[in-house]
Amino acid sequence: MLKFAFFTGSSLSVPAIEYLRQAGLLACVVLPDADANPDLFQLQQWLQQQQITMLRYHKQQDQPLLAQLDNIGVDRGIIYLFRHKVRPSLIQYFQSHLVNIHPSPLPEYRGPQPLYWQIRNGESSTKLTLHKVTEQLDAGDIGCEVSIAIHPFDTIRCVHYNVAQALPHLVSEYIEMSNTNQLIWRSQAQSSSQSAPQLTQSDVLINWLKHSATDISNMARAGNSDVASALFMFRQSTFQLLQASKVDCNLLGIKPGTITQLDKRVGLVVKTLDGAVSIDVVNTHQGTFDGYRFALLFCLEPGMELGSDAHIGSRQIG
Repeated sequence: MLKFAFFTGSSLSVPAIEYLRQAGLLACVVLPDADANPDLFQLQQWLQQQQITMLRYHKQQDQPLLAQLDNIGVDRGIIYLFRHKVRPSLIQYFQSHLVNIHPSPLPEYRGPQPLYWQIRNGESSTKLTLHKVTEQLDAGDIGCEVSIAIHPFDTIRCVHYNVAQALPHLVSEYIEMSNTNQLIWRSQAQSSSQSAPQLTQSDVLINWLKHSATDISNMARAGNSDVASALFMFRQSTFQLLQASKVDCNLLGIKPGTITQLDKRVGLVVKTLDGAVSIDVVNTHQGTFDGYRFALLFCLEPGMELGSDAHIGSRQIG
């Protein structure tokens, strides 16, 4: 009987962990060596309730973890939403039976933020890709994958949820194909047209002179109510844009970033390069408001310009 260790730091892995547990294939869950955030804390609470063995990854060395894995007879490993790049000694322990699940159609969108960049770039679908772990991140041979649609209204949380629900199917397919010797590994292309780098604060700042209405709408969806929320400036204050919608606008000669409409029916509309965008939902220190109420609270009027010159550097997000 195979025994799997599941490496994760997110409660979004629960459906896959539960599948392995019910199938009698789960030996333990390996948690990242990091301070507990709400998501990790929720995962730990659930694991304790289910009496699932928890092990801790060590940033500095593998030997303590390897000894624990060996003691409980682990011979397979699955990684999903884990915070660490695993070292060669751990890869060697599993002897090519350590796999990672990456939410993108590899080799496209290699990197730590694949779903964010796919939503931001307006992709209509993604893939949940299972591949071998190698020293080069997200570059190992691909074993199997599952396609997942991305609806035009989906936020990052919607897509994460849909991916989580697809995890058990992908894991079960991997195990079944492995057991019946039907799993055929294929190598990835070395290059790709899209990447998914770690976000910096400057990445999420709306530039009205550069971003189109679709760009801004997708930025809001990709970072909706997350640390990666799209940001815009007004009077030296920064606000989070949680939802925006493209609006047809034929006005010419108006600088992008200028407020063109404000009333209860149409809300708050801002000129963009290619048209205009409705500011639907904004998060502020005072609370979350629709565009019209936000404008009244902060005394915005048609003709005013929203800024994009925030003093935001290249510090990484998350």
